[in-house]
Amino acid sequence: MLNLILTLGLSCISSANPYPDPRLVPLDTASTKHVPMQAASLLSPRRLRTDALAVLRVRVDWASTTEKYTVGNVAREDSGTPALYARSKHLDPLGSYKGILRDGVTGEALAYDSIGTGMEFRLLTRAISFRFPLVTTKVRFELQAENPTSGVLEKVVDVEIDPAQATHAAPARNAMESAPVVRQLLQATLQPKLVLNIYADGYTSEREEAFFKDAAHAVQTLLDRHFPMVEHFEVRAVFSPSAETLGRPRNLGLPVPERDSALGLYYPYWDNFGRWYNVVYPTREEKFRAAVGRIPYDYALVLLDSDQYWGIGNYKELCAIPARDHHFDYLLTHEFGHFFGLNEEYEGGGKTELGFAPGIDEPWSQNITFLSDRRSATLKWKSFTRESTPLPTPDTLWDPANPLYGAYAGGYGDSEPRHRSHKPGKSCVMERAPDFCPICRAALEQNIARDLGVL
Repeated sequence: MLNLILTLGLSCISSANPYPDPRLVPLDTASTKHVPMQAASLLSPRRLRTDALAVLRVRVDWASTTEKYTVGNVAREDSGTPALYARSKHLDPLGSYKGILRDGVTGEALAYDSIGTGMEFRLLTRAISFRFPLVTTKVRFELQAENPTSGVLEKVVDVEIDPAQATHAAPARNAMESAPVVRQLLQATLQPKLVLNIYADGYTSEREEAFFKDAAHAVQTLLDRHFPMVEHFEVRAVFSPSAETLGRPRNLGLPVPERDSALGLYYPYWDNFGRWYNVVYPTREEKFRAAVGRIPYDYALVLLDSDQYWGIGNYKELCAIPARDHHFDYLLTHEFGHFFGLNEEYEGGGKTELGFAPGIDEPWSQNITFLSDRRSATLKWKSFTRESTPLPTPDTLWDPANPLYGAYAGGYGDSEPRHRSHKPGKSCVMERAPDFCPICRAALEQNIARDLGVL
């Protein structure tokens, strides 16, 4: 297994852009597929909420004028799962924002959550949310965020929270926010299980069946690609109609208007960082979190009714792709890799989502190294390399027919510091290949096992 690194910096762009040239990535090789009809059973949202475990959802707001973080809302929400309760007991070594609930008297850590990537992340979301098992007594909430220069985790929030004062998840405000339609598309064949919800955004009411067809395609892609640990996934498709479609990227003015769609996602023109038209973000964090939390989930994957080439994946926070682009299979696999912390393995095309602080020695991304220590024994994917392989590894040693994994110069998009990044090999979906390399597969397996609470 990989020796995962714990630190991440914040200096660069937080956009999960796919490979910059769509002409060079794999096209879908088959038409949209369906899971067996008997698997696509209709589920009751009311029953799902009744069976859910209660969570405490803490939203932290970030102020651009002061660079301060403050607790914006604390809500009780029926969106928890047994896996969430299990993994909350352990500190996640990955992620750029770590929320901790502590006993109000002893200071003992009671629960953990970890999300996010990069300094730009806070500018794009303008708020971040954490979910913990519900507690009944007063606790302290602590937020650790990484210093944008050094990459060192720093305590930026430490406040008392009284669960008795928590708001309940907001009720529907209008007919468009009535109970979602939920279908189960895949049952877990191995226990324990993780709940992956596939949500619709930008689909109008008459496009409901189109969404379920697209969600079935996503499930089939995960199965066809043998996505790591997919046997533990229970996959549900969740449809709520949108009054607005996504449309083309454009500047809608400031302050940012809340998008009138199921989840409120739109292209983040408000932080014009370059390829902003290749990602989507919540126009309101509270709207997004309240919407996805209407039924229990571990992972949230969003399909948008769009035929454009783009994609977004931030660590354990958001993964979204267009449902009708001809590179759907590649985009889903690539962006879901980002969702679990994998970095870009291509060069060029703008800055990457996992941008590290300029003072950092080594990024925590499981598939990128800066080779600050060039001993093979310290390489995070050393179990996949030979002791005799030189570090850095010359390109001349790469043979696609007989891959020799090492530390090849490249990856990390156009992010600074340039010419320091190295990747395990030269064929992976985190670049533009059809599938994950063994190093990324192992990283995903370890990450998902941690989410199941079995590590």
